Amino acid sequence: MTFLFVATGSVLASASNQRALIAALPSGGTVPVGSFTGPYPSAIHGLSGWWDAGLLGGLRDANGLPVVATGAVVGSINDKSGNQRSLLPYHIGADTTPVATIAAPRVNGYLGAVGAPNPTIATYGPTLDTDWGLSHSGFELGAGQGWTRYLVWTRPNLRQSTYYVNGLPIPLLYCTASNSTILQVDSAGNHLTLFPGTVSQTILSASITRRHTHAIIMRNTPNFGVDVWLDGVQVASSVTNPLGASANGQVLLLHDGSAQGSAQCWFHEAANWEYALSSSDIANLIACQARWILGPRKGVTLLLMGQSNAAWFAVSGGALALAQGVAWYCGAASYAISESLSGTYSSPDRYTVIFGHPISNSSPPIFPTGAAHGTFITNPGDGSDPSTWNSGPDFAAVTAFLTGPSAIVPAMDDADIGFIVWPWSEQDSTMPYASKALYKASVLRLLSLTRNLLGRSAAALPLLVWNAIPYETNDGVQMVRESINDLAGDAANNIAVFTAQTADSNPLNSIYNPATGIFTGGDPQHRDQPDLLRYGRIGAHVAGGVAVAQGLSDSIMPADLPSTGLPRKGGPQISHVYRASNTSLVLTIRHDSGDDLLVPLRAVSGAGFAVMDGGTVASPGIIITAIAATRLDATHIAITLASAISNPSANVLFFYPYGSTQIGRGNAVTDNASMILPPSNWDIGHDLGSAWSMDMPLQATSYPIVLSDTLL
Repeated sequence: MTFLFVATGSVLASASNQRALIAALPSGGTVPVGSFTGPYPSAIHGLSGWWDAGLLGGLRDANGLPVVATGAVVGSINDKSGNQRSLLPYHIGADTTPVATIAAPRVNGYLGAVGAPNPTIATYGPTLDTDWGLSHSGFELGAGQGWTRYLVWTRPNLRQSTYYVNGLPIPLLYCTASNSTILQVDSAGNHLTLFPGTVSQTILSASITRRHTHAIIMRNTPNFGVDVWLDGVQVASSVTNPLGASANGQVLLLHDGSAQGSAQCWFHEAANWEYALSSSDIANLIACQARWILGPRKGVTLLLMGQSNAAWFAVSGGALALAQGVAWYCGAASYAISESLSGTYSSPDRYTVIFGHPISNSSPPIFPTGAAHGTFITNPGDGSDPSTWNSGPDFAAVTAFLTGPSAIVPAMDDADIGFIVWPWSEQDSTMPYASKALYKASVLRLLSLTRNLLGRSAAALPLLVWNAIPYETNDGVQMVRESINDLAGDAANNIAVFTAQTADSNPLNSIYNPATGIFTGGDPQHRDQPDLLRYGRIGAHVAGGVAVAQGLSDSIMPADLPSTGLPRKGGPQISHVYRASNTSLVLTIRHDSGDDLLVPLRAVSGAGFAVMDGGTVASPGIIITAIAATRLDATHIAITLASAISNPSANVLFFYPYGSTQIGRGNAVTDNASMILPPSNWDIGHDLGSAWSMDMPLQATSYPIVLSDTLL
């Protein structure tokens, strides 16, 4: 193959004129990371060791070569002082394979860290390994020598997956020469302690939060003791060093050498000087900390509610991916989902997801109206306004799951809930189109009850919903799509559609040929797990934008969010349909983050495109499906219909897709978002993995589009 290289930022094309790359491949340590320009520890005379995991340039792989990608395995953290004393991963269990040490992106603003996350999440993501730390071959911590030590770390959450759960303290610095922890943080409490368990034990802070990033400076002056600065504020002065004149041996960072002795923290930066820094040097070192966001950090938790597809959304990893993506946008330190399936906890029942149940009992015959047939909210069947309806047994289970003496979710986790998420439309979409007003009102009633339960206003707790999935009835699916569009259009409701196209999916457990886009069999009432996982990743962009705009950010602020270049709406959108002839239509597409259109697999055969020739959604006319779709240019698609339209354009409605039609995975028209160079610092595929870099599907038509006789 022959390649043509053009100017920087331009397309790299193959000899066959097919696009190969539209941007430079990501590399380590060179991307902009904000406005910080120094100083760095190297500016202070006498630096004896400096280890920086904030950028990839300070990391080495197992062969000693520079690490060039986030997520890559790290063999050592290079000593940037030039003294050749690298920090090495530490693992006490000789009989077990250690969890890989990786270069983690975006742990603190745009800056990264080193740590060992487990591949599976225990309760909160990331779950860091219980037996990981860093080792230095040895430096002085004794009383008789002058020295200064500097450390920056992030604690993402409670200790997890340990014998003692969150009961044991978190070691930050451990001296093997004295067999003692020098610095630790409480697990159950809020104390940061110097020389714990000794006569010199000193509480440096009583306000250390559950999640945090902190920078500490410790300075030992012979005959005067140890002075300590936390986040630039002096918190201790002349503390007697209890270690004796000399204590020089192997030093562990973020581990105390015991079984499951990891602090389960991220490492950011450390530096050493073999003398007591002067006041002016300390001031300079404090200035070095300005590159880090210090203090309490936030977590992102999603409260997941719904029926069986919500359960599959959780099982597939889609819900957790959605939370992880929101955390990436906000720069949050951790992420989690809060949900429980009916039957998991009883006496009392505690759950947020129950198979087959709609929002209200308003869809007979399975869920007839009446007080005895309540679901999440109870439709008494007396024609009353849904805003007056009482909560039902399902909502009682949600209440017991989140609050009260039998609650499964701790109150501190309730406070972390940043979104309510409803991947939920199934049973409600069996209601007739005429139930539209009732359905919308029931959504608002349950949403209000849920927000009140958590003590939040509408402005403080957004709801994420998806565009209705294909399910049984055409007019009911259309009713839900239109209703959600209406509700999301009213800013006061604070509702966002996180996945604007759900028909580009396969039935659960269907047989699928990715080369043709054809699926067979499966359970048509449930979406396939790969699609649900993909929806979580797609939805992270809309949800992340909402989170940042509404002030849920942590280490990445609203002003940092690029105004262009990110898929903020969930994909391109059909804005106009021109009737070129009775069998030919031209679609005008409004782009989101892409700038071109792709027509893959069965999309070329018109999959999902249809018109209703006369009639309305409530009283359908003839449905004419498409048999071909062709890209005309970057913003236009030509559609060929299977038969001719007979009605005037004003009486013809265009759908993508119509009702319960299933387009199938890989068969939607998409943009080319994966080939567009993202804004600086906002390459989610680079940070979270290539699966996050994807072309965005053409949004579904929430309302059908009336044909036009004018070309745009």
